Amino acid sequence: METTLQLAAWGGSTALRIPKPFLQQLNITEKSTVKIKLNENNELVVVPVYQHKTLEERFQGWDRQPPAPTDEDKAWLEMEGEGAEIW
Repeated sequence: METTLQLAAWGGSTALRIPKPFLQQLNITEKSTVKIKLNENNELVVVPVYQHKTLEERFQGWDRQPPAPTDEDKAWLEMEGEGAEIW
């Protein structure tokens, strides 16, 4: 994936706006942390910094209720066996 961007002034810094498809491919958001560096070819490299989440952070906001089954889930649960399935 490649594109051409224009830099913009942002306070006392210069901003580089990253297009949404790039963010989606990297699985990051506008709140994510990234590391920037210059490689040996004098190219700017932006690398996502994925931070480990504790178990408590992963379950934050969970209401301890299982998700409601979808129509597809219900249909699968009601299907008859076709072979030597273990029930």
